[in-house]
Amino acid sequence: MDAMIPRKFDRPALEAMLPGLRPKLHRYCARMAGSVIDGEDIVQETLLKALQALDGSMAVERPEQWR
Repeated sequence: MDAMIPRKFDRPALEAMLPGLRPKLHRYCARMAGSVIDGEDIVQETLLKALQALDGSMAVERPEQWR
């Protein structure tokens, strides 16, 4: 039943997940941008914005689809 309850992520929890999500995000961004280098820039900017915006009160069920 706990799997049905969305977790609340704080900054340390998100930072702990990033090593596992980052390669997948980079591959996606590189494909969409058409360049490995541009994909890396997009990932860095996006993760920085996500970490800055995270206040810990948002329930996130599937972080890889967090918008």
